[in-house]
Amino acid sequence: MGISNTNMILILSFFVILSHIPTLLAASNQQEEGYKEQWNWKDLFTPEITVKITSKMSKGEKIAVHCHSKDDDLGTHILHPGQYIQWKFREDLLRGTRFECHITWREKSALFAAWESGVYNSCIEKCFYQATNNRIVGPYNFFLDILWSS
Repeated sequence: MGISNTNMILILSFFVILSHIPTLLAASNQQEEGYKEQWNWKDLFTPEITVKITSKMSKGEKIAVHCHSKDDDLGTHILHPGQYIQWKFREDLLRGTRFECHITWREKSALFAAWESGVYNSCIEKCFYQATNNRIVGPYNFFLDILWSS
């Protein structure tokens, strides 16, 4: 009387799942930029998304960045060269999530969706943008290339 193939597969699956718990818990204890967050079961379904907009303008130039979603208004931030604004959020799977940003520099401006649910060319979990004197460069340097408009 031995163990059936089905029971053997169930037992092995159970141990494989158990073996991943320490890895998940260890990952949750890592610190990123001084911020510590406990691991949550929501991480399996809605990963945390980070959006970061950095000013790469010429010395002495500053930009105004205003980003918002339908639920959160991040306010207006004045960024000097090298400074950035960064925020983290989780996608609303039922209603969708869209963060729109309006950046102004002198008399010029740019309006774009920094992150949007269901958009093919949207970044996955890390969306980094750079504002330069010529344009706004998006994630991976090719998803967004917006020229300033007057």
